[in-house]
Parts: sequence; C-alpha cells; structure tokens
Amino acid sequence: MLVCQSVRLMEWLLLGVQHIALDTIDSTNARARELLRDGAGEGTVITASHQTAGRGRLDRRWIDKPNQSLLASYILEPMRSPEDWGGIPLLAGLAVLQALQSITPVNLHLKWPNDVLAGTRKIAGILVESGMLSGRPWIIAGIGVNLNQREFEGEYRLPPTSLLLESGRWCDPEELLTALSKTLSLRYTSWQTEGNGPIVEEWMRHSLMFGRSISLDDGDAARVVVAEGLTPEGALLVRSVDGREETIYAGDVSFTYEDPAENAGG
Repeated sequence: MLVCQSVRLMEWLLLGVQHIALDTIDSTNARARELLRDGAGEGTVITASHQTAGRGRLDRRWIDKPNQSLLASYILEPMRSPEDWGGIPLLAGLAVLQALQSITPVNLHLKWPNDVLAGTRKIAGILVESGMLSGRPWIIAGIGVNLNQREFEGEYRLPPTSLLLESGRWCDPEELLTALSKTLSLRYTSWQTEGNGPIVEEWMRHSLMFGRSISLDDGDAARVVVAEGLTPEGALLVRSVDGREETIYAGDVSFTYEDPAENAGG
C-alpha cells in the first residue's frame, strides 16, 4: 500500500510530461475530454497553437490568433472529494501567476474566480470542468495566457493585455508551458495532501479585491458589494450595502476602486 502511494505521489509531480501538442483545433478542453474517454491519464496536457472555438466561463468565447498564446488543458484525477474541488481554479491561478513571474518581472494579481490581471487588464483566464467517467473522477483545467499579442480585436468584458505589452518580452509558449507544468505540479501536490486551506490563504495574499468595493453580477443585476474574503471551499464572501454578509459561489466581478466605507450604508 505504501509503495502504491509513493508511485501516486510521483505521478502528481509529473504533470505535463505526457504532452499532446496540436496545431489548430476547436478547443483544448474539448480535445482533453475526448482523450480522457480514450484512456488518457492524469497529468496529460493538451496544447494548441490556435483554437477556433475556445471558451471561457459561461460559454464566453476565447479569441486568439495562431502562436500568440499559451492554450493548455491539463487532465487531473483528484483524490480529494468534490467538496474540495473549488480549490482547483485558485491553485491554477496561483500557478499561472508564479510561472509568468518566473519568466520576467511583471506585477500581477488574482481576481475571483479565475482571472490573472495586470492592473485592470486580463492576461490569463482559467476554465475548470469536472465530472465522472465510469466511477473515475476527473477535472480538466483549461488555461489560456496572452503572451505575444500587440493588439486585440473584438469586444471584451475585461480589457485584455499580454506578457509582451506588460514587459516588452516575447515569450515562447513552450517556455511558459515548462514553467507552468512545474508550478502547477507543486501546487496540485500540496492541494492533494493539505486541502484548500493553504491555497485559499495564499490566493488571498495575491489578490487586491479584499476590503474593497467590487461590482458583482451573480445572475440578477450588477450591484456594489465589499469583498470580505474566501470560504474554505473557495467561494467569495461579500458584504452588501445594508451590512448583510453573503456567500457567492458563481458570478462576475469587476473592481470599482471605491472606498468601502462609502458603500457600507448608515
């Protein structure tokens, strides 16, 4: 039993060793699901130079041009219960931030639930999908990072930016993939053994949201609330204008940069 556990731990540390590199496909997450059904194992990463049907949260389109982004989807088979899976987008965001900063100094921060920002501009997004296959739990962590774009076409919920625009440095997607696989492996291993607690605490240290007014759209209408923190499950804790505390499990967030006291009521 101890031998099996030791082998399992080694597998956690080798995310990305099985690398399937593709040219133009519809979506790396969609291809990862197909490969999962065909028997692809934990740690397999699927990358593409271009996606024709890339997706973000809420089925929003992820638009890219060939060879300008890192587009990667990792297959994971978590041993922790689904109640802890809310930590996966958080640890993926931390891994992306750390990987980018290991390549070039750039000031980044995290926005709940799945964005990496430079200032008020989005440099990376994460789409996590999960399910069961023949009793086997699976997670696909899709990660898109803007690397070498000088300009962006179309309309965006958040204004985009790229590593090139922020740092002046062109980046080979393979270089970032190597760094990301390392940081993601370490954080995934930590999560498997320690759960959400350390991930949530570190994520909050890399965010500018807390104690600040934010605009929250959780399905009804956008409203201004104060971000208070995260729950152990990775949900967002907010305080409404009348002082009520709420737990938000899904929604869109943007910064207003207002003084929280102005929106506290009274």
